[in-house]
Amino acid sequence: MRSADTSHEEFPHSTSTAVGMKLVEATRGLLNVYVHLNVPYVVRSGRTLHVQIIQPSRDATFAAPADVFADRFPCVVFVQGSGWGEQALGASMAFWCRFAERGYTVAIVEYRPSSVAPFPAQVQDAKTAVRWLRSQADSYSIDPDRIVMAGDSSGGHTALMVHATQDLDQFDDEPGQPLGIMAFIDFYGPTDLARLNDEPTTMDHTSPESPEGRLLGGVSPSRVPDLVREAGPSSWIDASRRLAPLLIIHGSKDRLIPFAQSVYHYQALRDAGQAAELVQIRDADHGIWPAIFNQSTADILHDFIQRAHRLTSAP
Repeated sequence: MRSADTSHEEFPHSTSTAVGMKLVEATRGLLNVYVHLNVPYVVRSGRTLHVQIIQPSRDATFAAPADVFADRFPCVVFVQGSGWGEQALGASMAFWCRFAERGYTVAIVEYRPSSVAPFPAQVQDAKTAVRWLRSQADSYSIDPDRIVMAGDSSGGHTALMVHATQDLDQFDDEPGQPLGIMAFIDFYGPTDLARLNDEPTTMDHTSPESPEGRLLGGVSPSRVPDLVREAGPSSWIDASRRLAPLLIIHGSKDRLIPFAQSVYHYQALRDAGQAAELVQIRDADHGIWPAIFNQSTADILHDFIQRAHRLTSAP
């Protein structure tokens, strides 16, 4: 009897056959993914918050057990959109599982909904999640020098707020502790809450009951201009502070968050000399649908992350 640690190459092929049996060669060199569901990372406002972690692994057929989770990968911290309400953390799982197969750990982050805690709780939670993931880098195959934050819709707004303030103490429950996020990706996030109804949209963004009103504490955004300004990522752009590279992706026919929202923020970043890219997806609407979350977009994300790593690691 062979020992349990006999390598795959030394283990013999089966000699059993059957009439009509087909022979297909095993595929080598691909990554598997292991999904850790509902992993708690913090308790805030009496509520336990979770991350869904998609961890790449080597094929156990061809790797020693100790090597299955031995590699370190870039980590995409994804903030799920929800109108700042309760998040459906599985809504984007299929896309991110496929993306993780390229060699990325992906963490889908839950934050406090506005019904539990208004702005800036969502930004605070996202920053805390990044630090928790750093502390768990060994457990989830994370390269702490290659962390990327992404988000869609309201999650995109949260990611943009972290992008603009990650080196500041604002909106941070652990001030003074570096985040070290290498790059950011925003999918169709709102950037100027006061101008959401300036362009055609199917949603009212002005009432206390609107997602924006609930985010701000149940008031009409027009009544709290200072808070609206504070909740606008463009307000925190400063040419004297170098921000991490940012990729913005937005559909041309977005009926909830007008494409102009991304143009406003992109132009503000460019005017301040910051590294930013804007991609318009022709004919795409709002949401995690195949029109945006597909193979072509995955290629764009992968290329951007690789270029950001080269840029930030250059001497």
